Amino acid sequence: VAGYYACYSLLGSPDDFKFLVDTLHRGGIGVIMDFVPAHFCKDACSFASFDGTPTFEYEDPREGEQRDWGTKVFNFRKNEVRSFLLGSVLFWAERYHVDGFRFDAVSSMLYRNFCSTEGFKREGEWIKNEHGGNANLEAISFLRDLNRVVHQRHPGVVTIAEESHAWGGVTWEESDHHGGLGFDLKW
Repeated sequence: VAGYYACYSLLGSPDDFKFLVDTLHRGGIGVIMDFVPAHFCKDACSFASFDGTPTFEYEDPREGEQRDWGTKVFNFRKNEVRSFLLGSVLFWAERYHVDGFRFDAVSSMLYRNFCSTEGFKREGEWIKNEHGGNANLEAISFLRDLNRVVHQRHPGVVTIAEESHAWGGVTWEESDHHGGLGFDLKW
């Protein structure tokens, strides 16, 4: 997970991808892209300790690592990170006319104590939010903002949340229901 603004070169050029999307559209087929705003690889080609410091990730590993997956967690407190991720979705919608995005690992974004192998992390393995709870308030804010901006700028683009822990209001609009995240669909 590292190509937020680039097509995977082994599968063709950006022009090849444009051609594919245009051909699918002419055939009446929409294009849904997998998007991973929750976490990123720790390898040398990724953003991990980008400038020698935790630039894209949280500094404390209790917030900044998804140990089950061997990845780093984006720091949704940083406006630069939020802008980077939002810009990526808008880039694909505007440049390549992608019709929708499936947001991977939304559950891991919503819960500060998310653990894919055991359900939730144990006490001491995670940091509570400022209200003492397990909700990742900055990730929730980011998802609401992202959905609002995407739907305002590209009304036909569909957003789909992969959310596996029964979080309430995933497909509610915040303006209509307090707590809504604004996704079109939940998967």
